[in-house]
Amino acid sequence: MTHSPDLEDITVIAGVASAIAVHARSYGIDIKPICDALDIDPAIFQDMTARVSLDRVCRLLEACALLANDEAFGLKCTDVYERGASGPFGYGLIVAPDVRSLVDFLEAHVPGATSSSYFARETTDRGVTLRLTFSPLVVKRDQYVDMALAMIMARVREIIGERASLIEIELERPKPREPAIFQRYLSDRLTFSSRINSLIFPHEILDVVNSRGDSRLFTLMDMQCRSLYPARSASQEEFVSAVREYLQLRIAEAELSLADAARHFDLSERTLQRRLAERGTSLNDIRDDIRREMSLTLLRESDLPIAEICYRLGYSAPSAFSRSVTRWFGASPRAVRNGKAR
Repeated sequence: MTHSPDLEDITVIAGVASAIAVHARSYGIDIKPICDALDIDPAIFQDMTARVSLDRVCRLLEACALLANDEAFGLKCTDVYERGASGPFGYGLIVAPDVRSLVDFLEAHVPGATSSSYFARETTDRGVTLRLTFSPLVVKRDQYVDMALAMIMARVREIIGERASLIEIELERPKPREPAIFQRYLSDRLTFSSRINSLIFPHEILDVVNSRGDSRLFTLMDMQCRSLYPARSASQEEFVSAVREYLQLRIAEAELSLADAARHFDLSERTLQRRLAERGTSLNDIRDDIRREMSLTLLRESDLPIAEICYRLGYSAPSAFSRSVTRWFGASPRAVRNGKAR
């Protein structure tokens, strides 16, 4: 099996997937042949500091869900998940002093736990909202998102009990046949087919104290998580690559602000534009190039509907996506999918 080089850079803490094999066995499924086909060594899932391709873990989960004929396979993995199996990230969630600290920890470390995820925080009258999605290239991701959010909600319930039902959750995945199962593992306040995955923590629960909280251990886990992030070069020569990575993580956004990008790199807008111009490019050029590459991959190598690809790449309407594809490849999205492009 071949894998896109871009996908190989999108990794996740291996321990997050530690429960998959155990849960699969309850359906009589041996994950070893699936892992062999995906070029995964199952032993890596027991290593709390190792990382593994997010795309391959997603494909493993989707294959298990298909074989088990259970759309809630990912959710139910949490039934056999050992607390703390994801190392410092998992232990940090366990010992967070209160809900607010847990939310802060998620904001700080989910981007590192899943290196190419898009994660944003917003505070409104409704509460604190955390939004999460992944590179459009990670196509089969519903089961993984189910599992990851169920694990987070399990830790939240340990702190606030039944009040966890006050948390609103919005999922990108389509509505399942039996939504009641999803409500049981996640929240009664659950919405499907959303533009982006979101957790909304109401203000009234943020200061609830965790009876298992340990401020010193929490600080240590925070430091450990930071030390385990994939190394990122800060060299001048790789500045364009850093900007490209920034845009890849946000490619699903309809609007990408120059001001936000400049703030991310701690530069003025003019300096950001100048540094890119010195390398013969611009923010819009890089974004256009990313969209072109991703659209070709998704049209040729996935079975996602064309409209879904359009929205994953940040287009507001299929017609705008179609115009871009025609400009890039001299053919419509459907023709590109059928191999009829220049």
